[in-house]
Amino acid sequence: MTAFFGIEERDAQGFLDKSIVCYPHLPDGKSDLHSIVSAIKNEDVVFIKHCTSQSSLYIKAVGIVLSDYPAESNPGICLPVEWVWQGEKTLENLDEVLSLCGNALYEEHNIMVQREITSLLPEKYQLPQEW
Repeated sequence: MTAFFGIEERDAQGFLDKSIVCYPHLPDGKSDLHSIVSAIKNEDVVFIKHCTSQSSLYIKAVGIVLSDYPAESNPGICLPVEWVWQGEKTLENLDEVLSLCGNALYEEHNIMVQREITSLLPEKYQLPQEW
C-alpha cells in the first residue's frame, strides 16, 4: 500500500528542480525524523501543498518516490522523486480538520485528500477500475 506524504511549500524550495524530496531540518541542523509516522519508501506518493486555513488545502505538485535510498544532495537526507504533476488544485470543505497541515512533512491519512491527489496522477499510476 502506498503512503501519502505532504510537504509544506515553504520547505520544498528546489525539490522540483532537483527531482528530490528531503526530510526537514531542526534549527540545530539535524534531520527532523520524529514527526514522520513511517519512513518514506519507494513508490510512495509525495505532494507539495500549501494551507491557508484548517479547511483549505492547495496542492502544488505530486510526485512518486523512485528509491528507498537517498540521492546525492547537499540539503541532507533526500530521496529521488519523479514529479508527475504540477499546477494548483484547491481542496476545500473537507470532512475533517487538517490538523497536520502546517507541519513541514507529515503522512496524509485523509481518504478524501488521498483520492484527490490520486486523481492528479498519470494513468500509469492509477489503480485498475476493478478496484
